[in-house]
Amino acid sequence: MIFAGIVAGGSGTRIKNADKPKQFIEIGGVPVLIRTVRAFEEIGEIERIYIGINPTWYDYADKLLEEFDVSTKRVRLVTGGQDRNGTVLNILREITGIFGTNKGDILVTHDAVRPFISERIIRDNIECAQKNIACGTYIPSDDTIIRTTDSLTVSENLKRSELMRAQTPQTFEISALCECIDKLGQEKLSQLTDTCGIMTECGYPIHIVQGEPMNFKITTDHDLMIAGLMACD
Repeated sequence: MIFAGIVAGGSGTRIKNADKPKQFIEIGGVPVLIRTVRAFEEIGEIERIYIGINPTWYDYADKLLEEFDVSTKRVRLVTGGQDRNGTVLNILREITGIFGTNKGDILVTHDAVRPFISERIIRDNIECAQKNIACGTYIPSDDTIIRTTDSLTVSENLKRSELMRAQTPQTFEISALCECIDKLGQEKLSQLTDTCGIMTECGYPIHIVQGEPMNFKITTDHDLMIAGLMACD
């Protein structure tokens, strides 16, 4: 089976004058989170879509799903964790608690604040993880990237052709991910910033799915402005 896990536990502090986290802000009359959920609802092969929500906003998100006629038979809320990985782990526990840990089952994890994800990216992630266990979504860097050790001067110019920018989804075979989590233990897991890092620590290569510029993350007011313009097209 195929499952989706949407990480929506952030507080969105870099959006100025916002009275709610960025995943709940409306663009084109529809909240960012709902736009993201709808993209995954279009993929009929996905058994269930789990949304990891900060406990403070759980009831608000629940009402939002009802307001926008999202079927709670297929879309479920899960309490988020302390960070991104904690939220993914909570989603994983919910899935395995109900469906068990079955070889070949796939979890597609995605940031709630990337609402313009395409069907092609989702399907390519599923196909890649089915073949290769673990994959992530990446796009080439258009800019030259430098390294600095003092934030004042350039220490090194990095080779742009070897650099890519990470997006989501990150997608994994569930049984392999669970095996890695059990192997690493809580102390090591707490040091890792994303789920791909869990798989890398266990020796799994992360295969590359080509992303798209439109699949950007809404982080700042500028991002929100661009998203609003795109939503009105």
